Amino acid sequence: MPPVEEDVEHVVVSIAQRTPAIVEVVLEPTAEPIDFEPGQYVLLGDSDYRVPVRSFSVANAARASGELTLLVTEVAGGETSGWVHHRLRTGDRVLVSGPYGTFTADPGSAAPVLYLAGGSGLAPVRALAEAAVASGRPPQATLFFSARTEADVIDRALFARWEDERPGFRFVRTLTREQGEPPLGRIPALLPELFPDLAGHEVYVAGAPGFVDACAAATRACGVRPGHLHTEAFFEEPQPWRGTVPA
Repeated sequence: MPPVEEDVEHVVVSIAQRTPAIVEVVLEPTAEPIDFEPGQYVLLGDSDYRVPVRSFSVANAARASGELTLLVTEVAGGETSGWVHHRLRTGDRVLVSGPYGTFTADPGSAAPVLYLAGGSGLAPVRALAEAAVASGRPPQATLFFSARTEADVIDRALFARWEDERPGFRFVRTLTREQGEPPLGRIPALLPELFPDLAGHEVYVAGAPGFVDACAAATRACGVRPGHLHTEAFFEEPQPWRGTVPA
């Protein structure tokens, strides 16, 4: 894994509203970039140390510029997410530490991959998929994204372009609170029909804890093998891990 860097200064180069609840923040380092693997996360804070530090997955694969893209969901009463959504501006300086996490791809695996994501859980999955599309490995990859409504579907045009550029890549979205083109409903209920046999797949799941737990159970029922299911739970106000690693 890449070494952890502490309080690396970055500048905000853009902030864009991607859904009613999620903004995309693009950061560039002012000096040496942080080295990270797709799927890992970083800690974000303000340069004055007045905002609580919170963890956010990097939503892009590594680039020469050192650019980091974060998807930040606004949380009611969340001090850090409120700062990002309402006070952070283009040109501001922030502090980033990292990388952390083991939600990363196995570079030696050629097995087909199924990515399952809900909400801002798309961030690490998008980074993994971007790296896979760029490298051509694995030969088959499906990104299955769960959104409440069509307005909550992120990067539809980007994923359509990836489908055109990489025949083995496929994007599927489902809606849970709005009618529209199928598939509709929650991913765990749809998996037995759309992906009944996952015995030969690598599966990556990212989203809220309930989403991750339900998807993990559903993929096991569809035959995913032990050691080939990778999960990353997102909490409302994500904080860096400070406890003892559980057995």
